[in-house]
Amino acid sequence: MLLCLASSCIANSPRRIVCLGDSLTACGGAGGRYSDMLQSSLTGYELINSGVGGDTLGGGLARLEKDVLQWRPEYVILELGANDYWQRRRTLLELQKDYEEIVSRCCQAGAKVLIVSCFGNDKLPDGRRPDWANAGVSLEEYAAGLAIIEKGLAEKYHCGYVPDMQCGITPKGNPEQWSDRNHPNAVGNRIVADTILVELQKLLE
Repeated sequence: MLLCLASSCIANSPRRIVCLGDSLTACGGAGGRYSDMLQSSLTGYELINSGVGGDTLGGGLARLEKDVLQWRPEYVILELGANDYWQRRRTLLELQKDYEEIVSRCCQAGAKVLIVSCFGNDKLPDGRRPDWANAGVSLEEYAAGLAIIEKGLAEKYHCGYVPDMQCGITPKGNPEQWSDRNHPNAVGNRIVADTILVELQKLLE
């Protein structure tokens, strides 16, 4: 009888999708985050928003167990790297190590990962490869390096990949869709969610 009850609990437990990210995951206000928009589009799934403003890849890794893996998600939407880009404090090699550990631990826990990015362009204007060994390089090098990291991890771990989550809400700063130049409001997040949903559906299928 106990086994039957336990099996019933497992069978009836919600299928979870955890969104691990920074302010781009947390922004939008009550009911206006992209996770809220996804929740309204996905029946049979529970969306958990684990976005923390100002977070980095190192911060996401530090809270991975508490904020993601303890929920036993089937899917993880991973959106980090923007603050590492702005801060330029760590090398691309260090960022790659943290990024891969997050992805690999999610995969080892049985979750499928969708990498959601703002850094789709992996080329520098002059054709150089970014400097991987030194911190404080140009923003262009960080952007290209993060895109290279993301594309490589998506291929290696069979992740879904959204190269530019904000591609549908340009120009930046339009007050109809943005709360400021970097953070969409609820209207903008509806478009972000639609962009993410295209790739998420591929994983769900």
